[in-house]
Amino acid sequence: MTTVAVLTHVDEAVGGLVEETAREHGHAYRTVRPYRGEAFPALDEIGAVVALGGPQAAYEDHPYLAEEERFLRDAVHAGLPVLAICLGSQVLARALGGCARPGEAGLEAGVIRVRSAAPAGTGVEGEYFSFHSDTMTPPPGAEILAESDRYVQAWTLGTALAIQFHPEMTLDGVQDLLAVEGPKLERFGVDVAAVRADAERYFACGARDSRALLDRWFHDIATARFRH
Repeated sequence: MTTVAVLTHVDEAVGGLVEETAREHGHAYRTVRPYRGEAFPALDEIGAVVALGGPQAAYEDHPYLAEEERFLRDAVHAGLPVLAICLGSQVLARALGGCARPGEAGLEAGVIRVRSAAPAGTGVEGEYFSFHSDTMTPPPGAEILAESDRYVQAWTLGTALAIQFHPEMTLDGVQDLLAVEGPKLERFGVDVAAVRADAERYFACGARDSRALLDRWFHDIATARFRH
């Protein structure tokens, strides 16, 4: 059994499909809340890391994010599989020599189409729920795997897989997010009803691409064939 350390950035964060898929593959699930001052685990106590999203900006001056950068960098250098999602992907980019910044194409919210950056495909392309306005420049040597019509969506370097979208999201998670952020989004002209309707359609169809991506990632850990 592999213990997966899952880094969260908000109190109400839940692992959603990440937690579900990890347990389906027989992995132990250990939540770490750096923003509360919780200590990062020793690398020899875990077998993989997932860094989730959050409302912070990776370039903000939070001491715990600086500590998280060091932890993620050490995890990659130690050869541990690292899956970094949204804010996590931006923190990871900085940790490995890239950068995070406000997105020049504005807010990307709702179900988006992610296309492969390679003609033969990369296994990351598909439909996913997205919610972000910051973006990142991948670190030197990273391979860009996927893009949307606005932003880089996935890259890999060593044992790290960074993704800007949210494969961990469930419909309940989207509804909770929109309940908090919906009024603000509407003030900025976002059609929140359309975002909600797209999410309902996506999850009614089983969130197939999200489940497939996470299933592949956790399968690689379980079978010692992690390839990123």
